[in-house]
Amino acid sequence: MKLKFIIILGLLFLIGCSKSSIELFELSKEKLKNNQPELALKDLEKLLEKFPNDSLASKALYKISVIHLNWKNDLSSGFDALEKLAKSYPKSKQGEQAEIEMEEFPDYILNKTESLRKKEMTKEAVEYLMFLIENYSKHKLLPKAQYMLGDIYMNDLRDFNTAIQEYRKVIEFYSGSEQEPHALFMIGYVYANILNDTRSAKVEYEEFLSRFPKHELSPSVKFEIEYLGKSVDEIPALKHITS
Repeated sequence: MKLKFIIILGLLFLIGCSKSSIELFELSKEKLKNNQPELALKDLEKLLEKFPNDSLASKALYKISVIHLNWKNDLSSGFDALEKLAKSYPKSKQGEQAEIEMEEFPDYILNKTESLRKKEMTKEAVEYLMFLIENYSKHKLLPKAQYMLGDIYMNDLRDFNTAIQEYRKVIEFYSGSEQEPHALFMIGYVYANILNDTRSAKVEYEEFLSRFPKHELSPSVKFEIEYLGKSVDEIPALKHITS
């Protein structure tokens, strides 16, 4: 009786292990519907292991990248899957798509960061920007990413000292970028209006006017300097706010 039970278990195990590529792919879809990305990944990885030359293999690998990127917010694993897909199945529709997505990956990161911020997933948003900054040091989007990092610390996390540090990196590492004068303005603004450090604010604002005298923010900087340290009711142009 015991031997019969063991044989039945063995048969069930063999049946479970002998799923076709189609069955494994459909199982992964069902598990995603049930919000089980980890189990879906196991089915897809099993498909790739058992059927690497199957017509569904490239689809499975692309689905793995999607799960890592859109379900798990795992940029490294998602990009690795795209890279493997482009290398292993270059002539497949999914392999060609992987090439496109790798090329556009920095844009994807910035767009996803904005989406994460709207969902108040601030920690993940910071991690996305750090991934971009660390892995694409020469990319044209780096000044924008660095400025956005300062903006997150300023507006989302309300960590003003760190915000100043991140804005400062825009000036130090991306001189001449569109974001540089905005970063310098924000440093002065934080000192003047949040930290109440009028001396530091004046230094930053005067540096701004010296370097960017014709910038669109120059009138705002001059206004800030004129009324540094004054309350709203001491500023004629803003007096109506308190009246």
